[in-house]
Amino acid sequence: MGYRKTTRRLEVSLQDHKVYGQVEDGEDVPVAHARGKTLEEYLVLEGLADAPEDDTRSIIVRQLEEFGNSLVSWNLEQEDGTAIPCTKDALFNKVDNDLALALATEWLAVLGGKVSGPLSETSPSGEPSQVASIPTEALSDLPLPTSVPA
Repeated sequence: MGYRKTTRRLEVSLQDHKVYGQVEDGEDVPVAHARGKTLEEYLVLEGLADAPEDDTRSIIVRQLEEFGNSLVSWNLEQEDGTAIPCTKDALFNKVDNDLALALATEWLAVLGGKVSGPLSETSPSGEPSQVASIPTEALSDLPLPTSVPA
């Protein structure tokens, strides 16, 4: 069994809006509920997917494409339990943008050396620092120079 993807429902509230959030006691602020977007829909909406596939293409889109090309496996499923194919196309067109961005962001962090948890107890690292045993008393003042500049 894998992670079951559900259709996201977003609540959009104008609670703190400077105009529409100012309501009388007992009145409700405007609230709307909307479906989330796939990664591809989100990138198009934000104007990030419009550039041609060259150096002008948004760096975030290129990173997401590289993540999609690097996928080997995942445990993502549709709401009905059917597996979502582990492909770049599925990443962009079947997965909610927030989940896809979270996965890609974590992938980039791990590529950069992020460790996925604390070191095991058998790790050779973690000995007490030698810095703590170095004396830290103040040094004596240096003597004043005795030579006279010319």
